[in-house]
Amino acid sequence: MTEFHKRPDPVVRLIDDDRTVLEALGTYLNIAGFTTVAYDSAVRFLEEDDFGVPGCAVLDVRMPGMTGIELQREMIRRKIDLPIIFLSAHGDIAMAVEAVKAGAKTFLVKPPKLDELTAVIGEAIQENAERRAKERDLHALRTRFESLTPSEATVAGMIVKGLTNAVIGETLGMAERTVKAHRAAVFEKLDVTNAVELADFMHEMDIYQRELEA
Repeated sequence: MTEFHKRPDPVVRLIDDDRTVLEALGTYLNIAGFTTVAYDSAVRFLEEDDFGVPGCAVLDVRMPGMTGIELQREMIRRKIDLPIIFLSAHGDIAMAVEAVKAGAKTFLVKPPKLDELTAVIGEAIQENAERRAKERDLHALRTRFESLTPSEATVAGMIVKGLTNAVIGETLGMAERTVKAHRAAVFEKLDVTNAVELADFMHEMDIYQRELEA
């Protein structure tokens, strides 16, 4: 079993019941500069892989036991965000197309053209890295925002709308000095210095959320 914690670089997971295919693809991709890990079944992949390591998964559509399609469904259920590249025989193309509709990056007909495979893997790894970076950024923003009290969060939303302390206080039935205290706390906790930076903070958080939900 590969010790993932010793591998900071992205890892290409190869999942196929045909060991000949695993060895051939692994050798080629290693020469091409990719780090690979091979699994001869979907179950082994689910039991042994460290999904926290970025990269992608290259898997066969038809495998005994759990098929590639069933593995994709299980990965979706477990929220495993590794991009999937399917390898399929000609007779499995319709099945593979459905898998792409369900979220797989693409499918390639066996045996894949190696230059095409490396290009697709490179794209998948880049996409996974970018997505995980956005997730980290969104988590950091959310953590800071969630440090606000409910009252501070309400005041923050009204500041972004351009309302003055007096109007906010009148709207919330709150003394203006209390609004000022909440404003100061919001700026300190979110590490912003003015209403424009606060608006940028809220906008950035919203953008990351929408991009990750897309």
